[in-house]
Amino acid sequence: MAPDGKRQYQRIADELLKGINSEVWRPGDRLPTQEQLADRFGVSRATINEALRLLRDKHLIVTRQGSGTFVSESEAGVPSPRPGVPADAGHEDGDVWAVVSESIPPVLLKPYLEEAFEATEVRLDVFSMTTESLAARVSDQKSRIMTGVIAPPRSIRARLMLPDCDSPHLAIPRPVDGPDDPRVRRRLKGILQSHATMLREALYELRYQGFVQEVEVEVRLVPFSPQMKLYILNRRLALQGLYVTEEGTIPLPPDQEEVEIYDAYGTGATLFPYRASADATPDQVGIVRTFQAFFDSNWDNLATRADF
Repeated sequence: MAPDGKRQYQRIADELLKGINSEVWRPGDRLPTQEQLADRFGVSRATINEALRLLRDKHLIVTRQGSGTFVSESEAGVPSPRPGVPADAGHEDGDVWAVVSESIPPVLLKPYLEEAFEATEVRLDVFSMTTESLAARVSDQKSRIMTGVIAPPRSIRARLMLPDCDSPHLAIPRPVDGPDDPRVRRRLKGILQSHATMLREALYELRYQGFVQEVEVEVRLVPFSPQMKLYILNRRLALQGLYVTEEGTIPLPPDQEEVEIYDAYGTGATLFPYRASADATPDQVGIVRTFQAFFDSNWDNLATRADF
């Protein structure tokens, strides 16, 4: 069964999100025209319009009449709120339920990872669904080291904590209707194995080629789906992004049956930074320490070594 228009525009929006997150299109860049996108994906302009609407709703792109569609100028597409402005009242009595702050802007992973790899000792603690975003960025850092752009660190240690796809109790991904489908979990397992292996091989190549003396990469699995992606870089910086559960459609073997699933697409997740440094506020330092304690407790108590 061919996917309907709704499924198509969601799929196209996901692909465009990946391009924005991986910096195929950087902030301020113009996206291809609707005609070009329609040709690329083999769909109608109406379907492209719907995909772009989804991205506009997330403040990732802006459309300028007569000029085209552009990636938002803010780093992750989310406009910075004015300082000190309270959020809308959440109750009839007018109580403020949240306060916005521009002291924690949304960011991209790349510049922070570049900074982390310029340290003498690199430490990466990662909790995510597949490490897809990280694997590509780590390969970029390998190239920077091997081409002499930056001095090689003395050591690199990476700990990757991922969902155990053999567990039938994962909240996501799973079919929209009906019980657990092992085929959905096997698909996720193949994706995360591919990206984790790519990341691991990129780092170990630095050791094999004599650029980095000590390299250690360990992968452990937890029996639940992460609700957020978390990067802790050199124990000093935490980047947090929330996974948003959405409906999607995937083809499953052996007959490429189209199955509707709940899934989370981390390539479009907005990241927020928290830094523990000499000039950081006590709150920022405390948040980083809390994230580190959260990671360490799951790593030590719930995670088991991956067999791949």
